[in-house]
Amino acid sequence: MSETSITLPESLTIHQIEGHLGDLRMAFQADADTLNLEASSIEAIDTSGLQLLLALIKQAQSQNKTIQWITPSEQLTTSATKLGLTEKLMLS
Repeated sequence: MSETSITLPESLTIHQIEGHLGDLRMAFQADADTLNLEASSIEAIDTSGLQLLLALIKQAQSQNKTIQWITPSEQLTTSATKLGLTEKLMLS
């Protein structure tokens, strides 16, 4: 079983997503069974950022990859909770 770690950026808002999109897509397509998402540095995330994460996680799951969150930031968990995405993002 292989693993890869993906460090998420400090800001995943509509204004910064385009700059991170390519790198995140490539990271999520890594040839690994488990993706460890390091999310402690996320300070700003909006609906667009949550949608991006949801789409990338769903794509990884369709490829039978396991998602593991490593120290998700309070901002991430609070935003996901407010939008009812905690379970879909596998944060619970």
